[in-house]
Amino acid sequence: MSFFQIRKEKRLSKQAVLTLVNHTIFQFGNSLSLIFINLYLWRLTESLMVNGLFNVTAIMAQAVTTLLIGRLAKRKGHLVMYRYGIFLTAAFYLCVIATRESMVEYFVWFALIRGMAQSTYWLSYFTLAHEVSNNENRHRYLGWNQALMGVANLIGPAVAGYVISFQDGLLGYTIVFTFAFVMFILATIGSFQLNKEESHHTQYYMKLLPLILKREKRFGYALVGWFLLGFPQGIMMYVPPILLFVIFPNESFIGTTNALFLSLSILASYVIARFGRLDQTRTYLFVSAAGMLLSASFLFWEISIWTVLLFMSIYSLFRPLQANTYGVYYFTWLDRIPLKTHFRVETVVLREAIINGGRGLGVVIFMLFASDINPTTVPLVLSFVLVLQLGVPYLIKK
Repeated sequence: MSFFQIRKEKRLSKQAVLTLVNHTIFQFGNSLSLIFINLYLWRLTESLMVNGLFNVTAIMAQAVTTLLIGRLAKRKGHLVMYRYGIFLTAAFYLCVIATRESMVEYFVWFALIRGMAQSTYWLSYFTLAHEVSNNENRHRYLGWNQALMGVANLIGPAVAGYVISFQDGLLGYTIVFTFAFVMFILATIGSFQLNKEESHHTQYYMKLLPLILKREKRFGYALVGWFLLGFPQGIMMYVPPILLFVIFPNESFIGTTNALFLSLSILASYVIARFGRLDQTRTYLFVSAAGMLLSASFLFWEISIWTVLLFMSIYSLFRPLQANTYGVYYFTWLDRIPLKTHFRVETVVLREAIINGGRGLGVVIFMLFASDINPTTVPLVLSFVLVLQLGVPYLIKK
């Protein structure tokens, strides 16, 4: 078999390809604006506390909304909720465009809207991801998912940073948020190309979770893993771009460096998609945790352009390995727990609620111990949440 030839059982279906394409469009809209929403707030307030409150509010709103809409997703169908998620995200950016600088006065409300939009979209997308893939090609699907997200996240911030840097004041931000809004409209249209999987099982089985955990204790450990994985993710959503902006206040530079980081993530994601093996789950998780912890060690030397670039470059290489590996491992539980695929929506609800709980707690820890850009506390907090990742492999079922 040639290097580029893929075995039949690992090939992706048409629906899997369409799902990836539409998700890429959505993610491109997100990437145009996600980094710059935090920089927008920073430009308006120069407060890590405001940025932290915005992010922790959005994250916790995402967790709570996921728990509340799980039953609705089961009854209405995850494809309907998928479209609602895209629509709500478009509405969020339309409100940002309309309020402009006044956004900072209502940032908590904006955070709530963003959290609700994110929960609705990601609950539905992860359910779709399981539906259009199988155990034979899931590493491949999630690897391509990471790679395409990487491409979107590479191009989007670079374009956005270029546009913003060539406009006076905050006008560039408004232009970028408008582009993002258009992408979400296109993603909404594209969602109608996806087919709904017919299912007569619309009952919501979350009440059976205690019985499932009693029978399969290791499934409970898998849920704990999501909580640990969330700790650094909440912090990494907004702190690195601000660190770079404080050192070198130029949005085009932020977009360009983000392109570098995402290029490394794309490379790592392709390797995972091509060679990832389910039986190496523990090894992959150990390697990724150690690599991410190593990345934070450079910040102890000093917080400068070269140390932050090293930190983010190494982190970007190892982060996809952890995310892809744990996602594949978690999906395998649907073949082992009672109810199996009939518990699919519920497993995604649990994943989203628990990982966002971890993200929110990670941001709270950062806000408590690193309320400003302190060269001592910032690397300490980052190292603490990354050390916790070393515990994740021990939660894996042999």
